[in-house]
Amino acid sequence: MRIDKKIFYVLLIVVLLSCAKQQTITITSTPEQDFNQALELLQAKKYNKAIETFQNIVFNYPGSSYAADAQFYLADAYYSKKDYQSAIAEFEFFINSFAGNQNLEEAYYKRAVAYYNIVPAIVKDQTMLSKTLEILDELEERFPNTHYKEEITQLRQKIADRWAEKSYNTGELYFKGGEYGASRVYFDFVLNEYPQTKWTNNCKFYIAQIYEKTDSLAQAESLYHILLSDSTDVKIRKLAQEHLTKLKPK
Repeated sequence: MRIDKKIFYVLLIVVLLSCAKQQTITITSTPEQDFNQALELLQAKKYNKAIETFQNIVFNYPGSSYAADAQFYLADAYYSKKDYQSAIAEFEFFINSFAGNQNLEEAYYKRAVAYYNIVPAIVKDQTMLSKTLEILDELEERFPNTHYKEEITQLRQKIADRWAEKSYNTGELYFKGGEYGASRVYFDFVLNEYPQTKWTNNCKFYIAQIYEKTDSLAQAESLYHILLSDSTDVKIRKLAQEHLTKLKPK
């Protein structure tokens, strides 16, 4: 089959123009352009695209002035999408690699929050809670005037609540099994170590029941009265009143 010469030349010109066009549209972006684009993606909550762009900056321009900030925002993008495991790894790399960066304080705080957020709902392994406290201690030591003071206080309270909850649940199990001495140990631990947590009145209520079941009725009555006057938990107050009513002589 023979091809007409005119058609051949037309096809050749189209191919050459296409090649020339591909060469002319190749544009090399700068680290600044990539960084600004990644920030826009992060602000638009397009986290995966932002992560990809920040990674490109870190890998392709490690010596640029944008590398440190790109590493921080890479971690922050993972943090924002609640991929806390990845966020922890990236924040730790940032902290170890860019100790003088302006975002260091925020990195410490968010790393602590990330550790807290990967703690299982029912705390069996306290490692992550301990690690969270360790990072908070480091943060306050390194930045004694940190503007995260209030947030740190709140996070420490949440950690105390989690530990108190674990001890309370253990005490409750022993109580339901009739092992009042063992349950009392855990309830007393909460009252002594975590007196400001929400579990203290629950522990007092169980201790009052232990007094009641072991015929220490005067102590049980006294503790029920304390719960009626001090507790803001309507359910606890109602239960305390019910037990007091039962204790009254007929």
